[in-house]
Amino acid sequence: MVSWPSTLITELAERRVVMFLGAGLSKAAHGAMPSWTNLLEQMAEKVLLKKDQDLIKKLIRYGRLLDAAELINSQILPADRRAILEKKFRLNPAPISNIYEDILSLDPKICITTNYDQLIEKNFEYFSGGTSAHQVRIFTYNNLISDLRSPARVILKVHGCVTDTSNIVLDRKSYFNAKADNPGVYETIKALCTVNTVLFIGYSMGDPDIQLVLEDINAKAKSDHRHYALVPKFEHPSLREANKHTYNVDFIEYAKDRHDLVPAALSELKDAVVATRASSGARV
Repeated sequence: MVSWPSTLITELAERRVVMFLGAGLSKAAHGAMPSWTNLLEQMAEKVLLKKDQDLIKKLIRYGRLLDAAELINSQILPADRRAILEKKFRLNPAPISNIYEDILSLDPKICITTNYDQLIEKNFEYFSGGTSAHQVRIFTYNNLISDLRSPARVILKVHGCVTDTSNIVLDRKSYFNAKADNPGVYETIKALCTVNTVLFIGYSMGDPDIQLVLEDINAKAKSDHRHYALVPKFEHPSLREANKHTYNVDFIEYAKDRHDLVPAALSELKDAVVATRASSGARV
């Protein structure tokens, strides 16, 4: 089991945390959901030339996921790409998991996700009895600042959503285009993550998503206040310390490949946060 830092519990209780939710969360909620690596491996099967397939597998093996995705996107038909994405991520009905009830109970004003699926919003709607105030926005949305200055709660999909596969961010080129074409949204995300505590759930430190965000924040705005990440256990303590120093993150670790431990860990976190709010007289 994991040990949640008291500082993080206090930050969550006082609603000063931005939640960054990754593919590991979806997989913990529904085991059939693919990781990014799994998705790329399945998409690679649609590449015609074996030499290109072999190169993609090599890139994936060495952790060069953006390059693997770039090669895949250049070699498969858009129709094949859309069919794979919809088959993997457009689940109807959406699987229901108590993991999302616990996250909803934490009452984050903003959840940022790189996931294409609709598990977060569908589960929030289910567990709130259809009254969840979270509005779903994708990275092309132009009025994010207005939402943040209002009482609205937001689920921001920075890589797009399976409801519109033409806007999916998957490879290096689409990463660049998304940021170049929507600088206001990404600058807002950077600002949010600079002035708030961030809790990453469902990422490994090998994910380019978490690396790019944290490198940008930590290089430009040093802070004594750390962010937090619930991650699979590092192979060696020295790797954990190097990432802690580089990214200004405290890691809450669970056993490698044991995504099934995440729901119980989040349930414990929710209980601790709710108890802290109750003891301080804050709105639960």
